[in-house]
Amino acid sequence: MKAIFSMGLALVLAARLAAQGTAEDSVRAAEQARAQALVKADTVALSRMIAEEFVEVSRLGQIRTRADNIRDIASGDLKLVTVHYDSLAVRIYGDVAVLRGIADNTGTFRGFPFTGKIRYTRVFVRRDGRWQAIAMQQTVLQ
Repeated sequence: MKAIFSMGLALVLAARLAAQGTAEDSVRAAEQARAQALVKADTVALSRMIAEEFVEVSRLGQIRTRADNIRDIASGDLKLVTVHYDSLAVRIYGDVAVLRGIADNTGTFRGFPFTGKIRYTRVFVRRDGRWQAIAMQQTVLQ
């Protein structure tokens, strides 16, 4: 009886780990899709990926909302030329995911060029079967 219980418990744990791996993969895929949408300035796609209540703490310590980001991309004030991610790590907590990694971006913001790496954390929530970003914090890497 103990052997059957142990085997059942092992199967349940294995199923949970497999589901978590799938969720982690889907968060990474959402992050990669976000990078492509940024480079293409695809505000329609970005609007689906970013929750209404999204708040970002920028590399300059400014608070930026979803509306700020979409407006700056749509107007061309924020133009990303390259977006590369590295060292992405994802943790799943039910319908919440925390992603941390390094982004190496180049582009212009209000006519001023920028380049360089940031370490960042992005928080996602799963709604209607898809992940939406709800918060982000960035720190410049030297």
